[in-house]
Amino acid sequence: MEEIVEKNKCTGCTACMNICPKHAISMVEDEEGFKHPVIDQDKCINCGLCKKTCPVLNTSNNKSLNKCYVAYNKDKESTLNKASSGNIFELIAKNVLNANGIVIGAAFDKDNKLNHIAIDNIKDLDKLKGSKYLQSNLDNMFTYIKDNINDKKILFVGTPCQVAGLKAYLKKDYDNLFTIDLVCHGVPSPKLFAKYIKELEIENNDKVINYNFRDKVSGWDTYSNTITFKNKRITELHSNNKYMKLFLSDIALRECCYNCNFKIGNKYSDITLGDFWGVKKYYPDMYNKTGVSAIIINTEKGNYIFNSIKDNTIYKECKLEEIVSGNPSLKISGKYPNNRNNFFKDLDIYDINKLSKKYIKKASLYKKVLGKGKRIIKKILKK
Repeated sequence: MEEIVEKNKCTGCTACMNICPKHAISMVEDEEGFKHPVIDQDKCINCGLCKKTCPVLNTSNNKSLNKCYVAYNKDKESTLNKASSGNIFELIAKNVLNANGIVIGAAFDKDNKLNHIAIDNIKDLDKLKGSKYLQSNLDNMFTYIKDNINDKKILFVGTPCQVAGLKAYLKKDYDNLFTIDLVCHGVPSPKLFAKYIKELEIENNDKVINYNFRDKVSGWDTYSNTITFKNKRITELHSNNKYMKLFLSDIALRECCYNCNFKIGNKYSDITLGDFWGVKKYYPDMYNKTGVSAIIINTEKGNYIFNSIKDNTIYKECKLEEIVSGNPSLKISGKYPNNRNNFFKDLDIYDINKLSKKYIKKASLYKKVLGKGKRIIKKILKK
């Protein structure tokens, strides 16, 4: 089977599928649960547009303003209830929606599958708020954006590779298009999350109707996962949650995430948003228990967006290095685990509890050994 780009480099951004003039490309889920493009050779006319559009094959370093802020929404109540961090996204989204625009982001459907959707009403904004730690389905969203971009302001929010894919597909900048990418640790397998949800439903004999990855009931910086069933609710610290531990161990990430092309220095978004995890160290006066955002302005358009909402925030200019210190994934990809292939083989065999015991223990041991190695090196350098 012909590949557009090597499978281990493909981000699944859908740019190739959307650009194909003969609709010869479809996104097909592989054995790990990630979608990759598959070409129908009977329809293909060998025009080469897919390869010319792929953001991985055509990536280049982009100049970025790297103007940075630590900030949070003045409306603390809304920041506490729905947002993962300082709720800057809501302010930007409302500006677009109030101008009769469209906001596009990731939302769960009734079957707990994550898809990018388009909204044009503020009452639907909560669907897009909050972190979702798995890869979303984009389907034909890029085509939808191109069909509407001349008539409407559009705000697109996604991972760095999704924004890069959109820009590669459009092939030019549009005044009406605003883009936000999120600080990304990497995207874990939707197959893993679906398995986790199914096991929760069996264990509790109840239907999961909502999953909140960043519930602030235990605090912003010690956040919890809250699973809402039809008849009850379960909350546990993210550090105790088996799915989150597997995600954060890097064992279940998409292969391209171990060598991401879209770090600082190659950003395609106007603004990068995330958590300012180092706020207590660098700006203790800016600490807010309901959440604090890190904002990186990448373009002049991003600067315009921030200036349009800053009066509704508490903010302070900061340095890029201060944001990166708490978010190393902005510059560094996770290390490819030696036992990753075994994990995905076991995913079809063992339950989440056993997978967690088998693979988290090894990941933790690796980190302990790495930490000990660093301490030894420091001692040697001091001598």
